[in-house]
Amino acid sequence: MTLSREHFKIALGLLAVLLVANLVYYFCTGWGLITVKAHEVPLGQVIRSIERQGWVTIYSNIDPQTKISMYVDHVPLPEAMETLAVNADAQWHLGFFVAPNSAQVKEEIRTFTEAADNDDDDTKIYSFPTSLAMIDTDGNLPVADPRRQTWPGVPAPPAPPPSTDATATTAAPDDGGPPPDPAPDSAQGYLRAFALGADIWIMAPASWDPPVATAPAPEPSISSAIDRFVNRLHGSVTQAIVLRGRPPRVAGEQRPRGGFRGGGMDFSLMEVRIDNAINGLPTGLQPAARAQLAQETTFQKEVRAMPPEQRRKAWREHMLARRMNDDGMWKRASPEKRAQIFSRLVSNRMAAQGK
Repeated sequence: MTLSREHFKIALGLLAVLLVANLVYYFCTGWGLITVKAHEVPLGQVIRSIERQGWVTIYSNIDPQTKISMYVDHVPLPEAMETLAVNADAQWHLGFFVAPNSAQVKEEIRTFTEAADNDDDDTKIYSFPTSLAMIDTDGNLPVADPRRQTWPGVPAPPAPPPSTDATATTAAPDDGGPPPDPAPDSAQGYLRAFALGADIWIMAPASWDPPVATAPAPEPSISSAIDRFVNRLHGSVTQAIVLRGRPPRVAGEQRPRGGFRGGGMDFSLMEVRIDNAINGLPTGLQPAARAQLAQETTFQKEVRAMPPEQRRKAWREHMLARRMNDDGMWKRASPEKRAQIFSRLVSNRMAAQGK
């Protein structure tokens, strides 16, 4: 049977429609998803593959020839980075390299990727531990996307406590927390404030510290907030995904105040960062995550109001219950999931200890 010219045109049209439909399906279901099936492959090769598939830039201070094995199939970028970090014994962050001009930003990136001059007194790194594992009681939360975080603005300092009778002999409860920081008035103060308000990593020269008279307003994107802030000061900033090995603490690296105090912790700053990190979860999971955060916040406040001995006991029971739940997750999890659970447990412990 010979096809007529009209039949041929119809068949060609149907083929074109099917091709377009397949392309639309791919872009709707697979765009930005990461697939890596690697065994003992150089880290640099894995990073380039993730960059190409995720449309991101990744900088790492780990030797690019380090052999890496990992397997992910059509997963979001955060899940791929979490798996890579576990297999590379590293940490990953949404990172910002900040400097007075683009040439110095490039030099900062070179310094970081070549692991050079890490003891330079002019290097400031702002990054504070933030772990959704602190509220993930069933182990079902996916890895949050830090690019969806907001800039909540600098919180107003709390009202001073009411004056007490000078003759009173009852001591105030020991909450373990120092007085709040004053509002920032320079670039370095606000870079630190950005890191305190979101789960991010910032590298900047300490010598670049112009005064800031007006605080950056809250914005729906932490990335755009930092970009606007730095540009307003006529500086330069480059955003990237940062994969860091676990070296000793870098000179000038900032850590949050408070932390583990023999039971309970100063949870106020952690609460802000976790609430912001929840913005990176799928929309349908955010209400339940915030409900879990509210429960953890209530527990932390109750524990800190207790006498020291009761505080330690309540904290031990709290951690024991969580550990038992973690053991159950561990037994049910695949090897890949176990690696991620272990990484999150380590992050959880570091966050609780303020490290």
